[in-house]
Amino acid sequence: MIRKIFEARELVNQMQLHPGKCLIRQIYYHSLQTRPPVPWKCLVFQNAARPKAIFITWLHFMGKLLITDRLEKWGIEVEPKCCLCQTYDESREHLFVQCDYSRALWNKVLQSMRMQPYPPANWEQHQQWLINMTKGRSMKTQAIKMLCTEVIHAIWTERNMRIFEKQSRSWDRIAKEIVYVVCVRAFPRFQHLFHNLIF
Repeated sequence: MIRKIFEARELVNQMQLHPGKCLIRQIYYHSLQTRPPVPWKCLVFQNAARPKAIFITWLHFMGKLLITDRLEKWGIEVEPKCCLCQTYDESREHLFVQCDYSRALWNKVLQSMRMQPYPPANWEQHQQWLINMTKGRSMKTQAIKMLCTEVIHAIWTERNMRIFEKQSRSWDRIAKEIVYVVCVRAFPRFQHLFHNLIF
């Protein structure tokens, strides 16, 4: 931590600061210049989903969620089996892409929007599919962005409920809750997209 503090101080000393402008804003934009933009920013920015869902989605793409295979690398003893399907070992790719429970949830939510079934088979396809689905500024794209964010959050929440609270819900019930949350949070101009949902 001390090393990071000294690095930050050195960065500020090298900057040409403009008086009268916000110091933190200047430092933030200066530090961004050294980092390439992430391809999935279209999913987490300008998203009307719940802030906690957006935060979990951000952690999801950064690979920072404390999933079982990550905890095992740290030497922590945990149950390796996926708590949603009880079939395969839990990993980021399995939990969010390959798990039968997660795929059923994705498919139900997409079906409610009259969309094609969830196609990805691995992590790279999952990431690219989400990027492709949430690019643009159309009303439908904004709605899909909210739905995808809420599905990622719901999968993570259900996983934690099963591990820590020993409670479980069906994917069908969760899908209805997701669509309800999105309907409530939808901007008035595209709420009509949810009026003819299939359930």
